[in-house]
Amino acid sequence: MAPPYGPTARRAAAARCTILISGETGVGKGRFAKWLHAQSPRHAGPFIPVNCGAIPESLIDSQLFGHARGAFSGATHEHVGLVRAADGGTLFLDEVGELPASAQMRLLRLLQEREVQPVGYPRPVIVDVRVIAATNVDLHAAVAERRFREDLLYRLDVVSLTVPPLRERRAEIQGLIDHFNAEFAGIYDQAPLAFLPEARSILLQHPWPGNIRQLRAVLERLHVLAPGEPVTVEKLAGIGQLERPGAGAVPDLDQVRAAEIRRLLAERGGSISQVATALGVHRSTIYRWLRSNADPAPKP
Repeated sequence: MAPPYGPTARRAAAARCTILISGETGVGKGRFAKWLHAQSPRHAGPFIPVNCGAIPESLIDSQLFGHARGAFSGATHEHVGLVRAADGGTLFLDEVGELPASAQMRLLRLLQEREVQPVGYPRPVIVDVRVIAATNVDLHAAVAERRFREDLLYRLDVVSLTVPPLRERRAEIQGLIDHFNAEFAGIYDQAPLAFLPEARSILLQHPWPGNIRQLRAVLERLHVLAPGEPVTVEKLAGIGQLERPGAGAVPDLDQVRAAEIRRLLAERGGSISQVATALGVHRSTIYRWLRSNADPAPKP
C-alpha cells in the first residue's frame, strides 16, 4: 500500500541531498525510505538498507566500506561493502546514531568527498550513492554528549522529515490491517481473517506503543494461532490482551508503554529479548522505555 506523504517529502525525494528521517521505533521509517527511493531519479538503482545497531563494532567498517583480500586475518576474499553495493542507488542507514566513531568519520568522508577507503586498499574509491539516514534518538543530544559528530549531523540533516507515531495516524490503521492480513494470508497459504466489528474497533483505537511493527506482529500472531476463525474480542485478549476502547481521555503513552512492558515481562520471566520480540522493537528501545519509567532492569 502507498503511504500518504506530502509535497515536502516528494521534493526531497526528487533531490540528490541527504535526508534524515526521525520518529519512534516501529513507525515505518524503513518503509518511508523505500518510498523516497522509489520516487527519486535513482529508483532503478539498488536500495541497500543497513541496520547500524545490528552490526558488531569490530565488523562495521569492513561491512560498510569493504575490504581487500588479505586485509586482516580471515579476509580470504575481497568484500565490496554495503556502500559500494548501493552505487547508483540509495544507501539507507537505519539507527544511524548507533554508528561507532570510526564509522562516523568514514561516513563523513563519503558525504564530503563521494569516496570510500576500503580496509586494505592503497587509495580511495569513488562512489555515487545517495544517503538516507534514520534515527529514533535525539542526535543533537548525542552530539552534546559527544557520542555523535556534529559535522556529520549537519551533513546528514540537509532535509529533516519526521514520521509520526501510529496513534497520530489513525486513518492509516484500517489500511495497514488489510495489508498485513493479505500479506500473512499469502505467507501461510490460508484465507484472510474475518474481524468482528468490536474486535476491529479495538484494533483501530488501540494506542499501539510499538507502532506499525507491533500491529504487524499482532496480525501475524492471529494468523498463526487462530487461522480460519473469526477474530473476536476474546481472541484479541488471548493473543495480546488488547482491551476494549473505553470512554474518557486516551491514556498517557508512557503509562501505556510501562503497563504493557510490565505485563509482558511478567509473562516471559523478565526476559528483555522476548518482550522486544513481542512488541516488534529493538532491545535498546525497551531499555530506554524502562529507564524513562524508572522500572528495574529485567534479565537480558
